[in-house]
Amino acid sequence: MSRTAALLRATSVRFTSLYFLPFYAALSAAGQARWEWVVMGAGYWFAHSVGTETLNRLADRREDEVNRPERTALCQHAGWENIRRAAVWSWVAVAVLDLAFLAMRPDPVLALFLVLGGLSSVNYSYGLRLSRNRFAAPFVLTFHFCGTFVIGWTLAQDHWSTEVWKGFAEYPLPFFAVGFLTLLVLGGAKDLTDLAGDVSIGYHSAWVGVVRRHGSAVTTAMVWSTYVMVGLLVAVGLFPPRFLFWLLLLPVATALGRCLWRASSEQERSATREFFYQYWVLNLAVAVPLYSPHLSTVVGVVGGLAFWVFTTQRVHWSPGVRRGTLRALVSLVGRGPRPDPHPIPTMEGKAR
Repeated sequence: MSRTAALLRATSVRFTSLYFLPFYAALSAAGQARWEWVVMGAGYWFAHSVGTETLNRLADRREDEVNRPERTALCQHAGWENIRRAAVWSWVAVAVLDLAFLAMRPDPVLALFLVLGGLSSVNYSYGLRLSRNRFAAPFVLTFHFCGTFVIGWTLAQDHWSTEVWKGFAEYPLPFFAVGFLTLLVLGGAKDLTDLAGDVSIGYHSAWVGVVRRHGSAVTTAMVWSTYVMVGLLVAVGLFPPRFLFWLLLLPVATALGRCLWRASSEQERSATREFFYQYWVLNLAVAVPLYSPHLSTVVGVVGGLAFWVFTTQRVHWSPGVRRGTLRALVSLVGRGPRPDPHPIPTMEGKAR
């Protein structure tokens, strides 16, 4: 494997899709899915994703040696100095594209959100080290929907007025709120595979703590919260009735809830973490066309999904979705819960 291939795998380039799809949804719904915005946006979120992930690899090197030795091995193969260079050049690319966006759409509001987006991503791993704040981290993790959606919506505006902000509150804001709630309550699923390394640096995930204390009741509430909110928004007229199609994902959500509570072994936790990411992409694939029901939206979603599937299966540090992943998930959904599904490991990786 080449150093470049190792670098791309280690830095989770598939997350570009998670950033791009909400951004594209906002542009498309506003009738502003112009080719230049789309092309620049794809490049922008690729650079932003790589920049965020490279900083995270560098900052979390110690705990990743415990949590993700296979990813650490890829980093070593790519070369830590090359990862540092990739981080620098990725953020240089983000800054250049920020200036390009502002040159094409001079707007202080857009400038503010672009700067806030960069600061939140950098300070997740460095500076404020928000990733190690067990209460702030879940909010920062909502950026790859909320932040990118707001930036896309802001880019689509050619003027500001009371009517523009009123329009945001009437339709985009409820959509923003559903994505925010979903990621806020489920984003901590990424911590399932990081317990041992987190303990080694004195960090304890608030999300894992809540799940351990309250079990299936809280995981059921977590996964159902999205659909309760969607149903309420349809009932009060803030979402059109077509959004009820989103509720077709309830069985998938229920299965995820069972896995979140029951996963115990390393294989089960890895499978459940992957299930969460696939579930979120499935939500985007359904929600984005519902929000912006246009052919151009469908084309963008298909492109984003194609990139996600290819990079998940071919250009990612984990195996992606394999038979073993599916077998572990089917087993988790079908059997009874274990008495302590999330034992907290010691620094040596043994459960206590």
